[in-house]
Amino acid sequence: MKIFTCTLAALASAATLPAFAQNADNFSGLKTGVEIGMQKNKFEVTAPGALNLKDSKRGYALRGFAGYDFAVADNLILGGEAGLSLGGPDLKQTSGTASFRADPGLMLDLSARAGIAPTENILLYGRAGYSNSKIEVSVENSALPGSLVKTDKRKDGLMLGAGGEWAMSDALSLRVEYRRAKHGDLKSDQLILGGVIRF
Repeated sequence: MKIFTCTLAALASAATLPAFAQNADNFSGLKTGVEIGMQKNKFEVTAPGALNLKDSKRGYALRGFAGYDFAVADNLILGGEAGLSLGGPDLKQTSGTASFRADPGLMLDLSARAGIAPTENILLYGRAGYSNSKIEVSVENSALPGSLVKTDKRKDGLMLGAGGEWAMSDALSLRVEYRRAKHGDLKSDQLILGGVIRF
């Protein structure tokens, strides 16, 4: 969350900088790429018998994406992006006779981003969009016969993020981004590094 706040502050500061000619052109066009980093999943559920269970765990994040950005001013970028990522680490907890297990599946997302390019090779941006994740959940209280509940459903959610991108050339750039998404009882935070290829 600190990274998210600091990046938004940087975006606001960059908005007051004078525009450099055609800075945004280095970040416009069709793109595709891959991201890898760390993901923290947190899940909380009420088990039969009104017992509250929760767990959080860190693991690896991996995402592929494609999209398009276009320059709407000399140093302003707007764009859209679609992505497919792994669900991150499984979660489970046992407390007395109650237990749960949650297995996040592949996550699909569709988002828009807006960014400011204060220099020719730096872009600071914010992101907002839709995400969808399939989550397999089993909850049980062994003290209550027949209490086992299993669900395997796709959950819609809101995804927010902020980051920075560095153009190494006209066709290649690197970016770092913090993202947060919530799908029902599952919350996911990602800090990822990505490589972007432009066409």
